[in-house]
Amino acid sequence: MVANMNVKLYGMSVSTCTQKVIFVLQDKQIPFEFININVLKKEQKLPEHIARHPFGKIPVLEHEGNFIFESLAIVRYLDALHPTVGTKLVPTHDAYKTALVDQWTYQSSFNFYPHVQGVIFETAIKPVAGLPTDEAKLAASRAMLEPTLDVYEKHFANGAKYFANDEFSLADLAHVVYFNVVKRTQPDLISARPNLAKWFERVVERDSWKAVMQWIQAQPKCH
Repeated sequence: MVANMNVKLYGMSVSTCTQKVIFVLQDKQIPFEFININVLKKEQKLPEHIARHPFGKIPVLEHEGNFIFESLAIVRYLDALHPTVGTKLVPTHDAYKTALVDQWTYQSSFNFYPHVQGVIFETAIKPVAGLPTDEAKLAASRAMLEPTLDVYEKHFANGAKYFANDEFSLADLAHVVYFNVVKRTQPDLISARPNLAKWFERVVERDSWKAVMQWIQAQPKCH
């Protein structure tokens, strides 16, 4: 276990972006204090949280008096602090391998996230908030998402085990938290693509991902 780093994480256990950070904290065995920010109650917009995150979102990492927001930036920070502990999420010894991780990670912000988030909002977030699903918006988000999933299916059909380098990396972590929700709410988006489905099963069988799921289950339910 990494020595006490005096780390605090502000987030919400069901938040996909928070789960990315939890993965690294668990994988690298970094002790941390978790401070729940209930977005259903708009706690992320309170002045004390705006002081941590100027855009009023989660998660935020506090370490040595510094605040870092944006989940991928937090993950990169923790990976750089402890490169030899647990999974090395971004390779630094080979420029090409680093670029492969970056290309699959960065493209997800444009080709994947906006559309999968639309699916998640309609099928997972709205029900928790007591709001009805807008079937037209769900259908539109699915239609925008599926071409990207088809690209992923072709990528894995060509023999890739993970998104980059045939090793689990930040690129996989950037995707799996969202697919984990899709698997529960719109499973056909995955099952219709057998090679993508194999990638998903490969990732969720990792001990570090199972540790994330166990941590989530141990947290109080937020309403």
